[in-house]
Amino acid sequence: MPQPSPRVRQSVEQASLKPAAYLHHLPRWLPAVTVAVLFVGGIAIGGWAGAALIFIVTAFVVWLATLSWPALDAQGRALRILIVAALAGLALWQGLR
Repeated sequence: MPQPSPRVRQSVEQASLKPAAYLHHLPRWLPAVTVAVLFVGGIAIGGWAGAALIFIVTAFVVWLATLSWPALDAQGRALRILIVAALAGLALWQGLR
């Protein structure tokens, strides 16, 4: 698989500095609880409103996976891809039911 250009990688890392710093200053439990509430809410609400909540969780997971990607081995990368695909599939299913 081709690696993204160093410029793209740098721009993603640069754009992530402020949000990551903000998350770092929050209580450790708050981001996890927020993600859990969004996920459970997305499952409970149903329809496209629930799907939107799950897509927010998916976007957060994609962002974290993107930042950690260079440090991962093949197994870690495959797991991240599987998780993102499962979340996106769940959101789509939730929107269509």
